[in-house]
Amino acid sequence: MKKNIIFLFVFNIFLNSFLFAEPFVVHEYAGTSSINVNENSKNFYENEDYSTYYKIKKNDSLSGILNKFYGTNNLNLNVVKAAVLLKNKHAFVRNNANFMFANKRLYLPSVKEIKNLIYKNTKRKSSISKNFTREKEIYFFGN
Repeated sequence: MKKNIIFLFVFNIFLNSFLFAEPFVVHEYAGTSSINVNENSKNFYENEDYSTYYKIKKNDSLSGILNKFYGTNNLNLNVVKAAVLLKNKHAFVRNNANFMFANKRLYLPSVKEIKNLIYKNTKRKSSISKNFTREKEIYFFGN
């Protein structure tokens, strides 16, 4: 009887150690990426009208491609990512920047095109906000 109790006690401790194990996350760092920063980023800084195409390869990431072509200086890569996503809806799964199709041709817009996208959207928002006033808005309070 004592052996059974000791066995159940040890088995219970052993089982609980597996049930409450915590998951872990493995991150990929830029040092292990297959894309290296090279001379392509100079073209975007020297000429604001420079744009190019890139064929997506297996295991490419959008951030790696943007680092390769636009570099890491002077540009907000989140804005560049949004512009690339807007110009290349065919290359992404459900317009999600995290999922790209391999072997698709990715258009990388020029700095001037990115600026035009930003300014066009801010002008459109300001014209929309001028058409609405507080008197026209409807507010609901309660249930």
